[in-house]
Amino acid sequence: MHPADIQAAIKKAGHSQAAIAAELQVSRMAVSHIIHGRGKSRRIASRIAQVVAIPLSDLWPGKYQERLQ
Repeated sequence: MHPADIQAAIKKAGHSQAAIAAELQVSRMAVSHIIHGRGKSRRIASRIAQVVAIPLSDLWPGKYQERLQ
């Protein structure tokens, strides 16, 4: 998914990158890096996916492997 679409989905969900960063106690830059595909953090990516209600595999195809239950 394009980073601008992810950013828009976050805003549509009533959240912000800054709020996600504060909640996870990481920098806003860390959240931005994940959104733009420049970094990898399952914890941050999972929270973004949860906020926007879109699976990780749709947001970042092939980047995060499915976890076995």
